Formats: sequence, structure tokens, C-alpha cells
Amino acid sequence: MENRHMTRQQIYNTNVQLQSMAQEIIYFCHIQNYDRVVRSFTDLVSNLMVVLDSVFADITFYNQETEIVSPEGINASLQDILNAQENKDYVLLADLLELQLVPFLQSLQEAVRCYDRVSTNPDSWKRNMEVLKSKNPTLWKEAMAYHEQYEKAMAEDIRRGNHYLEDTNSGAYTLAGEDAQGVYYYHSNVNPMKEAADFARYYYNPDCGEYVVWGLGLGYHIQEILKQDDGIQLTVYESDMDVIYHCLTAVEMSMYLALPNVSLIYDPDFKKIITTLDNITENFIIHNPSMRHIKDARIREQMEMFFIRDSGKRNAAVLFGSNSRENFKHYDGYIDELRPEFEGKNVIIVAAGPSLDKNVELLKNKNPGMIILAVETVFRKLLKLGIDVDYMIVTDANSRIYSHLTGLEEKQIPMLYLATAYKEYSMNYHGKKYLICQNGYDRAEELAQQKGWHLYETGGSVSTTALDVCIYLGCKSVAFIGLDLAYTDNLAHATETARRAASETDEMKQVPAIGGGTVPVSRLFTIYNKWIAQRVRKADVIMPVIDATEGGAIVPGLTVMTLKEYMEGIEDKTE
Repeated sequence: MENRHMTRQQIYNTNVQLQSMAQEIIYFCHIQNYDRVVRSFTDLVSNLMVVLDSVFADITFYNQETEIVSPEGINASLQDILNAQENKDYVLLADLLELQLVPFLQSLQEAVRCYDRVSTNPDSWKRNMEVLKSKNPTLWKEAMAYHEQYEKAMAEDIRRGNHYLEDTNSGAYTLAGEDAQGVYYYHSNVNPMKEAADFARYYYNPDCGEYVVWGLGLGYHIQEILKQDDGIQLTVYESDMDVIYHCLTAVEMSMYLALPNVSLIYDPDFKKIITTLDNITENFIIHNPSMRHIKDARIREQMEMFFIRDSGKRNAAVLFGSNSRENFKHYDGYIDELRPEFEGKNVIIVAAGPSLDKNVELLKNKNPGMIILAVETVFRKLLKLGIDVDYMIVTDANSRIYSHLTGLEEKQIPMLYLATAYKEYSMNYHGKKYLICQNGYDRAEELAQQKGWHLYETGGSVSTTALDVCIYLGCKSVAFIGLDLAYTDNLAHATETARRAASETDEMKQVPAIGGGTVPVSRLFTIYNKWIAQRVRKADVIMPVIDATEGGAIVPGLTVMTLKEYMEGIEDKTE
């Protein structure tokens, strides 16, 4: 009779898929998608039985040092799993898969790694390259040339590239990279497939039909995104041929690469991804671990900044929805209505940077025609100092900022607030409230379109939002104070505003400071700084924009002067 048992290499490869299937069933049990549980469970069991037959036939191999394969115990566990599924006890089914089946499969993988020789499947490289040759001949040639050089270097015992494959508990490979800081990983060392599934579920949006992913790694996250929806248009960019080579060598990608809606693009100088980003209107996803191999510091910084902005937006999605739902109910007017109040006026935007304490007292002597626009963090401080605040602006979506208004709800100073700002500001404040709808948030865009309102750019912070408002409303001039955008004197904020002390500034980037020397800045401060510098270069900025902060980071494009000089200059022109 023909021996139909699987080889240990086949068992090893199949177990990777079995663990992925088990993790998928666990997920579907947790989200109560029992139809998917039933369909996936049938495939799991049928494939598992083939593996078990082969393992039982080779039991002495697996039990060389300790008993990890007990037919009686495995059959009892399998019966419990089958009973849980039959009884539709999906809570128990998920637990049994997670606590019994997955660890058992991992113990088989460990045994094969310890006692036998497992390697990347040469058929994966062959199949991947066959697809690549017909679909992308240019990339195929580049990969083949790299392969020849790689094999030659290996034969001469010379290390080529900065990456290497490592085994994981699940049996799927992870990719390790190495740079001046040490070794780093592209995927989980426990279960890369499960990690990739979590990644795909987070980034997949049923309303999005086109995705651009930067960073190939070993392609697990690409596979899982396509498992979510194989009808999407998916373009993957990778700048390191060493990464592409290891992926094609280690992972079966042929069925995904063959899809007409999937493209893999080698982009070593980043020109192609930059061109693409000028045109795409939907999801751009960065595989964060892949950023570490970017050697060009400028490009890496741009990628990191995009990742920070995108993460913040995604993290705030539920919070934004909750806030905007209430904020759309409680406004007294829209910000556009204040054009007659701002147009032709000199406005001072008061931020909460540590340098504010140097000149804030001068605001007591402001010209009657000047407008003071205070960010919410400094509102209480300015009132306590007896400064005549004309408007207060709020953009932060988090509840923690509400302490800046607590006890001041009955003030009649008009408040400007972003559609996604923390909802209790609009719900509780007694003064006039003017809504601001921003570009980039769909609910705000929809409401503004319905009402015929202008959409504002936020730049990511309250100060940047305030600047955009002042520009659109036609101010005569705009001056900032307290806009340090840095940890001046290792401080985070001015006194009596928010957390005063800064932490770990030694690790931050140093940039030129107003008045000379340098100051430490975070990545977020860098983002805001660049946004302002780009904003003031646009054609609609016909008024002077002044940095009267008297400390902090230099913002390119802003005219630096002291607050006293600014205020005296205005008085001279009005006399």
C-alpha cells in the first residue's frame, strides 16, 4: 500500500497554516461570527487529522527526550474540541484551541527544529519567481541578479545584506535586521501570522477599495489584508532588495503576487512612492518596522511623521465620533461668521510654551483694537492675570483638557471649538460658541458641505488651527507668543497652564533656537513647526506672521521680534 504520510518538512509547513487557522477561529469565536467558525473549523479538523496520522506513525521521533505526543491525550483533547463545537459552546471552543491545540502544534514545530533539518521551501522561491517573471520582468531580473550575488557571497562565506531569517514558535519565519543600534525584527517571534492578522483587521476599511502599503517584510501583513478582501487594489512598495529576496525565498507569495489587482514595486530611491502619494486619495499604510532600514534620514523622518499623524487619527476615531455628535448640537454660530470681527485686525495667538512667562504681562497694555486669541491651556492663566481675552480656542479631543475650563463655564468670552474637540466644552460653556469644521474628518466635511461652510486646516495642534483661522478670516497681522515648539530650558509649558516639567529631552533632536543656541524638540513639535512654515508660504498669506515668543525653536517663514516691538509697531501705525 502506498505510503501517504507527510514528511516532517511538510508537517512543519502545514502546522504553520494550522496555527493560523486556529487563531482565525479563535478570533471569530470572540467576535461571535459563528458562521465563519463553522466553515473554518471543518477545514482545520480535516487538515489536522492528516498531520496527526503522520505524527503518530513517527511518534518515537517526537518523543525522543520527553513525551510530547500522547495518542490518548491528543484524542481526548480533540474529542473535547469536537464536543465544544458540536454543542455550539464557542467560548469553550476558543479556549481549547488557544490553550491546548496551538501549544501542541508549537511543540511539534520545536521538535522538528531540534531533531531534524528544516529549511525554507525551495518550491516557494521557484513559484514566486515564476509569477514575478510573467508579471514584472524587470523586478524578476533584479531579484535573479541579487540571488546570484547572494549565493556567490554565501559560497565564499561573505555576509551579504543586513537581514536574516529566524525561526519562530509557530514555525513561520520572522525577518531580523541589523543596524548600528543592533538587531531588530520585522515580525513577531511568536506567531507572525497572528500578528499580521491583527494588523490587517486594524487597517482594513470596507469602504476603501485601494491600498498602498510601504514595507514588504516577509509579506505576512500583505497576505492578511488580501484575506480580508481579495478584490481591493493593493500596491506594495519596498526599497530594500535584501528584504524582497528574503520574502521570495522564505514565504509562499505566488498566489497573492499572481492577483491582477496586486503589485509589488521595488523603489530603492523612493521616487515611485512619492509620485504615488501625490495621487492616491485612499489608504496609505506604513509597515512601521520596515522604516528602520531607510538610510536616508530625511525620508525616514517624513515616513515617521506620516506614521505619527496617521496613528493619531486612527486612535481618535471613536473619540472624534463621540465628540462631534455633541458638538454639532451646541454651537451658536459658525466661525466664518466672525470675519467682520477679525478682518483687518491685529491678532495675538497666545500658546502655552514655557517662554510665555517672559512677556505675557505685556498683554495687559494691548491696543484696544488688538485681538487676543488664547488657546484653552492658557485661558485660566490669562484671566487670573487680568488680561482682556477676546476669544478662546479649543481643539483637543481628550477629556483631560477639560480641567482648563472647570469653574469658568459661566464666562462670556466667545469660544471657538473644533468639530472633534472634547464635547463637554460645547455642552457646558455659557458664552457664545463658534464651531470650526476641519478638512480630513469626514463628518465635519459632510456638515460643512451641507451648510456651505469653509473647511479649515488644523495642522494637528490648537496653535496651528488658530493660525489657519486667522489667515482665512483676513487678519491684518498675526503674532504668536508662547509658541516654543520646543522644551525651552527643559520645560514643557508655562507656569499655571499644564504639566511644567519635560522628560527625557536628552534623547531629542536639537534645533536652532530663537536668541541663539539650540533647544530640544520632539517629533510632534517638528511636525507642527514644518506645517506652520509651509502654511505661511501659501498664496493666501498676505499678512505678516510674527513669532514674538522670545524663546523656543525658530520657525522658518515667521518674522522674529519681541512682543514689545510688535505691539509698539502696531501702535505707531494706528496713531
